Amino acid sequence: MIKLIVLLSSFFAVYDDLQTGINYFNARSENAKGLQANAINVDKAILIFDAQLKQNKNMQVAGGYYLQCLNFKGRFVYFNDKDKKVVYSKTIELGNYLLKMFPKDGKIRFELTSAIALLAEINGVMKSIDDGVMAKLLYHTKMLILTDSMYNEGGGWKFDAGLNYKTPYVPLLLTWPDKDRAVSVMKHALGYFPTNVGCNFYYAEALYENNQKKLAKIYFEATVKFPSRKDFTIEDEFFKVKAKKYLAKI
Repeated sequence: MIKLIVLLSSFFAVYDDLQTGINYFNARSENAKGLQANAINVDKAILIFDAQLKQNKNMQVAGGYYLQCLNFKGRFVYFNDKDKKVVYSKTIELGNYLLKMFPKDGKIRFELTSAIALLAEINGVMKSIDDGVMAKLLYHTKMLILTDSMYNEGGGWKFDAGLNYKTPYVPLLLTWPDKDRAVSVMKHALGYFPTNVGCNFYYAEALYENNQKKLAKIYFEATVKFPSRKDFTIEDEFFKVKAKKYLAKI
């Protein structure tokens, strides 16, 4: 009986630690100034998730949240490319490790793909092509759509569209980018998530890049109008800020 009580106490202690980390992560946008986040809560979350992984506890859940924390810091805490590169590289290393254990986990693959894409933006398209990064992005995007297309309200479709309208067409080297496909993919995603801020933004941006600026304006306006998700406040506000910049020049 005593052994059972000890085991149960240990289980709940581990769970409490994990939940505490999740609570800190969910409070990551507190005290943000615009799109500049305060690192206090996300750093507390990182310490907890890191400890969980080092103890081989809750690897899938803690690992997924750890990746989210790292990408959040890269996007909204750090503004220096050197710091961003370090944190995205760490996300990629950890993401690849976790993906071997949990190949169908939408969060893990989404965060890994995000880090690869964010690092590629810093390094530039041509270097990313030479390093095989674009091929990795295409692969992980395809796998995310195949294994969990609904994750993050169409996260895989957003990657697919972004790759097709942001990546330049390079004859004999990079011939797959297709802006028409980008528009089609995001129109499909909006059918499932019509009020998602990110879906509206990516659809608008795809339309804009495909020279359909009048229609794009409608969806940039929708991006600004729809409420930000409670659990992704600063992330959705990021799209709203970008949408307003487009609206100012249409």
